[in-house]
Amino acid sequence: MQRPRRHPRRRGRRTGALASAVAALVLAAPCATAAPLTQPTVTDGGAQSTPLYKDTRRSFQERAADLVSRMTLDQKIRQLITNDAPAIPGLGVQGYTYWNEALHGIQALGNGKNVGDGDSWPVKATGFPTSLATSMAWDPELQYQVGSAISDEARGFLDKSLFGTGQNNLGSSADNYGALTYFAPTVNNDRDPLWGRHDESYGEDAYLQAKLGGQFVNGFQGQKPDGTSLNGYLKAAATAKHYALNNVEDGRTGISSDVDDSQLRDYYTRQFASLIGEAHVAGLMTSYNAINGTPAVANTYTNNELAHRTYGFGGFTTSDCGGVGTRYKLPDEGHDWAPAPFTTNGSRGNPLWIDGKTGAEVRAPAGGQAMALRSGNDLNCSGEEMTTANVMEAVRAGLLSEGVIDTALVKVFTVRMWTGEFDPPGSVSYTSIDKSVIQSADHKALAAKAADASMVLLKNSTLAATGRPLLPLKAASVNKVVVLGKLADTVSLGSYGNAPDQQISMRQGIADALRAANPNASVLYDAAGGSTTGTGPVTLSTATQAAVKAADLVVVVAGTDRPGHRLGGQGPREPRVAR
Repeated sequence: MQRPRRHPRRRGRRTGALASAVAALVLAAPCATAAPLTQPTVTDGGAQSTPLYKDTRRSFQERAADLVSRMTLDQKIRQLITNDAPAIPGLGVQGYTYWNEALHGIQALGNGKNVGDGDSWPVKATGFPTSLATSMAWDPELQYQVGSAISDEARGFLDKSLFGTGQNNLGSSADNYGALTYFAPTVNNDRDPLWGRHDESYGEDAYLQAKLGGQFVNGFQGQKPDGTSLNGYLKAAATAKHYALNNVEDGRTGISSDVDDSQLRDYYTRQFASLIGEAHVAGLMTSYNAINGTPAVANTYTNNELAHRTYGFGGFTTSDCGGVGTRYKLPDEGHDWAPAPFTTNGSRGNPLWIDGKTGAEVRAPAGGQAMALRSGNDLNCSGEEMTTANVMEAVRAGLLSEGVIDTALVKVFTVRMWTGEFDPPGSVSYTSIDKSVIQSADHKALAAKAADASMVLLKNSTLAATGRPLLPLKAASVNKVVVLGKLADTVSLGSYGNAPDQQISMRQGIADALRAANPNASVLYDAAGGSTTGTGPVTLSTATQAAVKAADLVVVVAGTDRPGHRLGGQGPREPRVAR
């Protein structure tokens, strides 16, 4: 078994028998025999004035194990949901929402409970180009800078002065530390334009995904480009998604991606292995699809044997939102799946698992949640099946034990400890980052730099009239420009785009740049009757046709502004076999 690579141990921390015991707990297979359903206790050779989980001399993992041992079973269960995990005041645990988004800018603040008179969504933050766009730069250092800027803003949204006055991620009180777990980056290999949601990842090459996604994680988590920690803490926690083979958008909750082991390891999970081993990504999100017939959220082979035991993952794993339900729901909402020796009753209204040996029945939501936990899927997004009733039913059926829950919680709270949540604020340098970083001039300049670097020149032919290529243009000598296409006057920020205060369309950008060089230049715009959803021909007015003939330059803007759009429309569903 490969030991998970974690943050460097800070000087002065003590090690001993407890550390070994905690490591054994976390690294054990989730389906191993566990402790009985009684509240565990932790002792450390005598009374202490400071609980072990607050003792900063201890490792984050030791402290997390001690914290978990002090929770009741019901408290433990409610901590394994992503949305509104409740506070435990007696232990100093704040209410927490793990579901926050930051794919190419802060897009969702799930823990924002009091934003004053404004709205909590859409989030006003710096918007960077989509992952697919920035991949065109082939520049890992740029991706590192972007990731670092985004997590700066994640910390900025924890500025105490924003509570009750503006968008923030502090939760229900200004005294809270706030939430720092984000669901990004997406590193699914994008091989086919029929699959959809192409702009979310860095392309089809697993090596490129690993390099760019890894540097996003390093920047985002506050690490050096080589993956080592800058100060022993996470600036924010990244969650790589969707693990694994989340290829087809249409019908994704009810299909299976079927591959051999070589394809699975060498292509479809290679980038995840790199993010785990080199960038030490804090979290993974499992996908909706099944993998070789077993739902990803309950797949022990991919979640445990590959991610933990082979690749060395030591962070937390969350389902995609609603993902645990796909274990037992009927197609196309789910896989209607049960592990041997169980079979399903095929019911939509009252799904059951039936033991083929004994005939015993267990409700499928209880069984599905148990198998997700046993496979190594720790958090339920958004939490529907993670209830005390379901857990107790699974325990009675012999599908789950409290030790499995403890193992999941230790992983989750180790990451939260790693962000500095349970340490004195003065010891975490990232707590000095304030709201001034949000949409700062430096971040806007970096977004512009990334956008410039994402441009791809496919062709630059020699013009017959001039005997030279069209580009580069001397803006000062251009007098008449015509801009065509509806998208020229549309700001499209892509999947998981946010709402920056400054948004500039291509039409405006062209006009501003041209007139800065030539104040007398004219720019005529015509949407040409086009639409990203229309099927009819474009039309040009008589005036526009005349302007085109007289223009020094004509710019045509075409494409799509539909997030998640699949090229080719709603054609036949992609085959079950991942290609």
